[in-house]
Amino acid sequence: MRLITGVILALLFCQSGAAQIDTLKLPIDDLFALARQRAFEGQREEARQLCAAILRRSASYSDARVLLGRTYAWDQKWDEARGEFQKVLSEIPVHRDALTALADVELWGERFGTALETADRALRSYPSGEEFLVRKVRALKGLGRENEALLVLNLLEDLNPSLGDIPALRASFKSTAMKSGIGMSYAIDRFSDTYGPMNSAFLELTRRTAYGSLFARLNVASRFGARGIQVETDLYPRLTDGIYAYLNYGYSTSDLYPRHRAGAELYTRLPSSYEASVGLRHLYFGPASSVTIYTGSIGLYSGSYWISVRPYFIPNDAGITKSASVTLRRYLGDAENFVSLKAGAGFSADERTIQSSTGFSGQEVFYLKSQTVGAGWQQGLSTYLLFVAMFDVTNQEISLNPGSYTMMYSLSLGFRARF
Repeated sequence: MRLITGVILALLFCQSGAAQIDTLKLPIDDLFALARQRAFEGQREEARQLCAAILRRSASYSDARVLLGRTYAWDQKWDEARGEFQKVLSEIPVHRDALTALADVELWGERFGTALETADRALRSYPSGEEFLVRKVRALKGLGRENEALLVLNLLEDLNPSLGDIPALRASFKSTAMKSGIGMSYAIDRFSDTYGPMNSAFLELTRRTAYGSLFARLNVASRFGARGIQVETDLYPRLTDGIYAYLNYGYSTSDLYPRHRAGAELYTRLPSSYEASVGLRHLYFGPASSVTIYTGSIGLYSGSYWISVRPYFIPNDAGITKSASVTLRRYLGDAENFVSLKAGAGFSADERTIQSSTGFSGQEVFYLKSQTVGAGWQQGLSTYLLFVAMFDVTNQEISLNPGSYTMMYSLSLGFRARF
């Protein structure tokens, strides 16, 4: 109904002009829709008249004031535009559209320092806000702080590898620095009974490419009285704006790891800051032992929070085993510093516990029940160095004694550097 009303209003407007529309009788939302139409058609003076009529009726109609400021900005009337945006922000300091528009005005007016301050101000309320990270990259680049800009661009790509702005932003930099990274982590698992301690570590190299981010990883493990090595690679290719993929392959000759590990997942951005994915993992232990895990996720960014829910489905001879996990992340000022909580229950999708009864390759793979809670922390130690810590507690079924459980305590510490 509203669309039909908007079309009728547009036709009347074309025939009669703004002055002959009775702005006191028309619904205020329909007036705003018509003002937007006029603004994007380039008839900015008429759009301003309509916005002014809306604001006379409702001075708190912030969308109309932001649109009014936008029309001033498009005509390079920077002071008038800033004035309108500041009026909105004085009433609603975290108004997302007003913050975006104000950052644009400062960038277009080449006031890069003020643009950076505005972007940082917005990111304190919206740490994962892609529109503000894009504007921060442009402001830093305008200030000649190219390495810092590239680091923010890397973070933006981590948050959304499919973002359409990324290729153009990367192409705008002459430097090839800040595209690489190195990470290392050490983890220890301790059990309340039955099993001895397990230790693992990895060394990881990262490279940003034209196709997406590439990870090469060397995993080492010590458990079940044996040691093993696995090589693994991940790729996050950009497919199109809003869609990217995850591809994984790992290989090992050790019984502590699957002989082959493969994974694929497709991610898509959805309206209202949602993201969803669907994919699978395949663990091949030997000719008679393999596991295929079907999974997916749905995630939501909301202000300083990110929440994600991920189910797992594992077909086997007894039917389909199921599990699920949920992760909540709270950003601490920006998207690189955060604390997180996670919980999961069901049949574990962890290859450490989808093993034979002795932990080595064999004819039978056990699907073990578990319940997990955990917490994590990531903190920037400097511009180029990150510290990561995670602690989990898992109530794990014992493969040698189904129905009985042991507690597993897991701690991992790691560092990541960018260069």
